[in-house]
Amino acid sequence: MLNLICYIEIIGKDNKKISFDYANSIEVKTSCKNLTDTAVVKVPRKMQWRGKPLTDFIGAGNKISIQTGYEEYGLETIFKGYIKGVENNIPLTINCENEMYDFKKITVPAEKIKKFNLKDYIQKYGNGVNVEIAENLSFGDLDIAEEMTLAQALDRIMQTYPYVSAYFQDGIFKAHLNTERWTKASKPVVFDPERNMVGDSLKYTLAEDVKICMKAVSIRRDNTQLTAYAPANAYNVKADKDGKKTYTKKESYEQRQEFCPQCGTQAEVAQAARQIR
Repeated sequence: MLNLICYIEIIGKDNKKISFDYANSIEVKTSCKNLTDTAVVKVPRKMQWRGKPLTDFIGAGNKISIQTGYEEYGLETIFKGYIKGVENNIPLTINCENEMYDFKKITVPAEKIKKFNLKDYIQKYGNGVNVEIAENLSFGDLDIAEEMTLAQALDRIMQTYPYVSAYFQDGIFKAHLNTERWTKASKPVVFDPERNMVGDSLKYTLAEDVKICMKAVSIRRDNTQLTAYAPANAYNVKADKDGKKTYTKKESYEQRQEFCPQCGTQAEVAQAARQIR
C-alpha cells in the first residue's frame, strides 16, 4: 500500500518560516474556469511549533505552499497562495486562496477605457504579478462604473467577455480564448486508479452514440450578442408575440457552447456553429 506524505510551508509572522509534514486533511480546489483557487488545511488543534501553539505564528495574509504525494513517488506542489483565515476549531482549519487574495485588497478607480487591453490593466494594478495574455484577444470599450477591488473588476470583465478564460497558474496570471488550449508551461495530470484515485463514477460511451448540438456566441465591440444553434433538428423553437425565438435542446442531445469573437455577423456565427461540430 502506498504511503501518503505532505509538506506545508508558511511564511508566518515576523517573516518566520514554519513547516510541518502532517495534517488531518488537505483539500484543494482549482480550475481554469475560476479566478480564485482555494485550499483548506486541517491540523490538530493542539499542534505546536517551537513549544508554542501554531496560531501564535500564523495568520491572514501569510504566504503558504502545499506539497503532497506518495512516499514512493515524491512530493509535488499543488497549491501556492495566502492564508485567508484561521479557524480555531477542532481540528484547526487554515483557509487559503491563491493570488486573488491579494487582488481583493487592491482598489481600482472608476474609469472608461477605450480599446481595453487586459494585459496593460493587470500590469497597471496587479502589484507586479507576472502576466501571460494570448496575443489574439480582442476587447471593446470598457466602463468600470464605480470604484471597486481589482478582483471585482476582473469578475465583471469576465462576465462582459465570456469568451475569455482567465486564471492563475504557477503564480502567473493567464488569459486566452475559450476556443484555445493554453499549453505553455503546463504539465499533464495523470489519473491512475491504482495510485491516486480513491474511486470513480466513469461511464463509457461510444462516440457514435453521443448526439451533439452546438450553441455559438459572438459578442461584438458594441457588446451586442449574436447567437446561432446547430443542427436545427436538435432544438425545439418557440417564438413570442414579438417574434423573438427561444431555443430549447431536445433531451436526446448534449449541448456544447463555443464563443466565436472572430465572427462579426449573424451569418458568420451560424456558419461557425455548423463547422465547430
